[in-house]
Amino acid sequence: MFFDSHCHLNSERLAPDFDAILSRARDANVTHFLNIADTFAATKIALQQCEIANARGFSMRATAGVHPQNAHEYAHHADARALLEDLLKNENVVAVGEIGLDYFYDETHPEHPGATREVQKKVLRAQIEIAIEHDLPVVIHNRDADDDLLKIVNDYGHLRGVFHCFGSSVEVAHRVLDLGFHLGFTGIITFKNAENVREVARFCPLVKMLIETDAPYLAPTPHRGKTNEPSFVPRVAETLAQLRGLSTEGIGDITTSNARALFGL
Repeated sequence: MFFDSHCHLNSERLAPDFDAILSRARDANVTHFLNIADTFAATKIALQQCEIANARGFSMRATAGVHPQNAHEYAHHADARALLEDLLKNENVVAVGEIGLDYFYDETHPEHPGATREVQKKVLRAQIEIAIEHDLPVVIHNRDADDDLLKIVNDYGHLRGVFHCFGSSVEVAHRVLDLGFHLGFTGIITFKNAENVREVARFCPLVKMLIETDAPYLAPTPHRGKTNEPSFVPRVAETLAQLRGLSTEGIGDITTSNARALFGL
C-alpha cells in the first residue's frame, strides 16, 4: 500500500482525467492521497475530489493554503484569513499548505510580479500562525530560499509538518530534521543529477520519510518528461528501498504509516 503525500489532482492538467488516474492508482496499489492546494479555489476542487475518491474506497484528504507564487493574492485579499479558516473547518482538510518561500518565482519573474520576497514572508508567517492556532501540520514549499525559510520556521517552536519535494543540501536536511520536520521525497530521487537527494535519503530517519509525486510535475525515471500521477509513486519507493536495503513494499508501509501519523488519519 502506498500513500502519495503530495499530488495536485485539482490542477488543470490532472482534474479532467481524475477517474482514470484513480483507476491507474488502484492498479499500482496507491490508495492514499494528500490532494494539495495552492489557492483557495484549488482547495474547493480538491474537497470535491475527496468526496468522490472516498466514496470509491480510497483515502483522500486535502490541504488548504496559498502557495508563495500566489502570495500577492493572499496579501491583497481582505478576507484571506477568514477564507482559510473556513476551509479548515472541513473534515477532509488535514494540513495548511502548500505554503513557503519561492525565490525563483519572486518579483523578478514576469508571471508573478506581486510575489515579492517580503510579501511571501508575510503571507507565510500569517498561514503558519493559523496552522498553529488550529493545531494542524504544514506542507512547506522551498525553492532557493533555504536560510530565510529555516529562519522563519525556527521562530515557531510548536510547528510540525513536511518539507515537500526535498532537493536542498545535506546540511539543510540536517537543519530541517533537527526542527522535527519530515522530508518528502519525489521522483527527483531517480534523476541522474540528484546524488545529493539520494545522500539525504540514506541517512534520513525512516520515521521522518514521506513519498510523493508532486503530480503533475517531476515524473520519475523512466517516465521523466511525462505528466506525473500517483500511480508513479511506487517508483519513488523502489529507489528509496534500494538506498536503504529494504523492500519496496516495506518503504510503502513505513511511509504510509508516517503520513497517517503526521496528518492525523
